[in-house]
Amino acid sequence: MAEFDSIDNVKRVNARCLDFLLMEMISTSIRSTNHKENQETKNTDEMNTSNKGNENDNIDELDDVPGSVTILDHPSINSDDVTLRNENYGFQVGIRLCELLMYKNLQSSKITNILDIMKFVCRDVWRCLYGKQMDNLRTNHRGIFVLVDNNCRLISSMNSSKGLPDTISRARSFLWFPCGVIRGILLSFGIESLVNAEINNYPSVIFSIQTSINN
Repeated sequence: MAEFDSIDNVKRVNARCLDFLLMEMISTSIRSTNHKENQETKNTDEMNTSNKGNENDNIDELDDVPGSVTILDHPSINSDDVTLRNENYGFQVGIRLCELLMYKNLQSSKITNILDIMKFVCRDVWRCLYGKQMDNLRTNHRGIFVLVDNNCRLISSMNSSKGLPDTISRARSFLWFPCGVIRGILLSFGIESLVNAEINNYPSVIFSIQTSINN
């Protein structure tokens, strides 16, 4: 069943479909990174490394079968390349989503300072993506902001058979996407930022945002 979109109350894609799509981010990034590394290896040494690259490809194909989560055990899950890919996915979504929300939002004229922008992220952006608002917003009025989602929908359904520590370890990789979304939103307003996320009390997530603007 389709849900009402928070942008203009028009029925669009099912929110669960979006959840499933976002859950595939890490797997897609790992596969892309592996393909890139294998191609670079083959180009470096056409004989020895070419055979090694093909062997790795076969191993990945055997492990990464439909319905399995073996890909999430891959050693490159927390590599810089995978992390940057996921953050960039979110960044591109944030840029485009901001444009759309600002166009649709009749209250956009009320956004006059960086605190209003953060409230826009907590309220409009989060409600559009996850069907709920952020639970808390704090600032030191010196360009540092802390946004708290007490039940982060992106990771709330994760449950590793190895226990909570492993669940949290895997969940951290997925949080680069919303970090990228926030950075993209802020850059749409001309604000450069550094965004990081930490899991405080699973599935509660704290987003720390550093800017150079005093509010």
